[in-house]
Amino acid sequence: MKLGIAQVAPVFGNVEANVSEMIHFMHMNKGKADLLVFPELSLTGYDLKDGLYDVALTTDSKEIRHVCEASKEIGMNVIFGFVEQGKGDQIYNSAMMIQEGKVCSVQRKIYPTNYGVFEEGKYFSRGKKVQVEQIGSFTSSMLICNDLWHPSLPHIAAHHHTSLLIGLINSPEGGLGSQYSSSEGWETVGKFYAGIYGCYVALVNRVGIENEITFYGNSKVIDPYGRIIAQCPYGEPSVQICEIDTSLVKEIRTLLPVIRDEDVHVTMRHYQEIAEQEFV
Repeated sequence: MKLGIAQVAPVFGNVEANVSEMIHFMHMNKGKADLLVFPELSLTGYDLKDGLYDVALTTDSKEIRHVCEASKEIGMNVIFGFVEQGKGDQIYNSAMMIQEGKVCSVQRKIYPTNYGVFEEGKYFSRGKKVQVEQIGSFTSSMLICNDLWHPSLPHIAAHHHTSLLIGLINSPEGGLGSQYSSSEGWETVGKFYAGIYGCYVALVNRVGIENEITFYGNSKVIDPYGRIIAQCPYGEPSVQICEIDTSLVKEIRTLLPVIRDEDVHVTMRHYQEIAEQEFV
């Protein structure tokens, strides 16, 4: 499968402009990529605060229908981030997968980021489940930014035999202060999950500046051996495309069968003990 990562700079708060740009990128890469992945909140921009409620969409919104039509016309599957309108006044930081012109999966961010410069917990409700979706010969899971820093979620995805782990990211320079390099941290995390679970990992970040927050990009695809096989530059919009192959997943999982030998019942017993503890 030909996997494309689209490192873009969303127009702040302008869903229509961002949908148009996304469809433009799809047209530009027609015949080159089977799946094109965009960053977290790529339809809206990030730091909208109360404005998030004004840009929330449902799966039936006209903007989503336009992307579905483009997917079918171009013959390309696409993943992107958006603000999802839930029941009542609840909104979610979500990712959507469209295959062959149809919405096939929506993943809600389970752990909205609420530390450093991030204040998502003020606005977003939490997702409750790790979704898994077949795309071509791959079993895929979409996780959104901070969710990849909670190891239980990639572990759940691995138990569902995920062979393509997709991370939609909005990671800025200095988001955790000057002492921590987010770029290095993301590469470490991506290589760890790729190597330990024997899967491809796509980390798709954005670029651009919002309210004095600078997003650095450096999106990448990592193969099951922990090797970077595609990478976007720092600070610039870019699309990079690479070939991914399930035979490599099978090869490394035969050499290093971590999930085959994992006893989920041991983990469940310990989690149950932890959940029942009384913390004073």
